[in-house]
Amino acid sequence: MRIWMRFISTDPEFTWSGTGYILGATTLAGLLLGLGWARRVKAKGNLWRLTGLSMLPLGVAAGGVMIPSVALGALALGRRNWHAAVRGLLLVIAVGFQVLAFTGGAGDEVASNKVVPAMIIYAVLISLEALAFSIPFLPSRIAASVAETREPLPASGVD
Repeated sequence: MRIWMRFISTDPEFTWSGTGYILGATTLAGLLLGLGWARRVKAKGNLWRLTGLSMLPLGVAAGGVMIPSVALGALALGRRNWHAAVRGLLLVIAVGFQVLAFTGGAGDEVASNKVVPAMIIYAVLISLEALAFSIPFLPSRIAASVAETREPLPASGVD
C-alpha cells in the first residue's frame, strides 16, 4: 500500500510514524483475520465473525475512502448463499464508490501517465482487501461439522 501511495503522491515524503501505523494496523488485521479463519475451520463458535472489526483501523485518514468498497466487496464475496444478483449489485456499488473517488478530484493532481497504472494497482489492492475481509462473512462451518458427526440412520431391517 505504501508503494502505491508513493506512486500517486505529488509529495512522496512519508513519516516513520505513518509507516509504523500502516504496518501495525495491517499486521493486527491480518493476525485477527487469520485467527478468525482458524476458528471458522475448526467450527469453534461464532465469535470469529467479530474479526471483521479489524477493518476499522485501516479506514483512518486516507484509508477511509476504501472502507465502503472493501466492506461491500467483502459482503459480496463472503455471503455465498445470497442470490448472485444481490452479490453482483454489491460489487457494482463497491466499484462505483472507487470510480467516484478517482474521478471526483482525488486523481486530478496525479500526472496523466500515472493514472492508469495507479488505478490498476489500487484495484488489485482493494480486491485483495475485500477478499481478506470476506472471512467474517463466510458461512459458518458449525452446522456442517454437526451434520458430519451424526450417527447414521438405522437400517430398514432388510438384508
